[in-house]
Amino acid sequence: MARSVTNVVVALSALYTLVFGVWMWGWPQSFAEYVNFPPHEHFLHDLGAFHVGIGIALVAALVWRDAILVVLVGLATAGLIHTVNHAMDSHLGGAVSDPYMIGAQALLAVVGIVFRARHLRVSGAKEQAR
Repeated sequence: MARSVTNVVVALSALYTLVFGVWMWGWPQSFAEYVNFPPHEHFLHDLGAFHVGIGIALVAALVWRDAILVVLVGLATAGLIHTVNHAMDSHLGGAVSDPYMIGAQALLAVVGIVFRARHLRVSGAKEQAR
């Protein structure tokens, strides 16, 4: 029972976080008006990116029980969207190197995902062989 309740809470939290994250990212002006927040397109794009990353991590937690894999998936998701933000919002400020630096960190998280998934697959195969 406790696991079922927890899974429902995680799923609802993921849905909530993803809906608001996509709204912030895709329609920052609309979101700012709705919450009576000063409109700042890039800030809301970034906030949306991190909300989507958290939402995807919550979904990943329902699929995988490995905390490191789940965190890397959330980090990579947020990082990749954040990279896009800095590329498309370059006219709003920031350093020319921002998309590359943020993108490198996101790519590093993707590399971590690949190696962690491979490790878990190998570990699982060894456990099944015993």
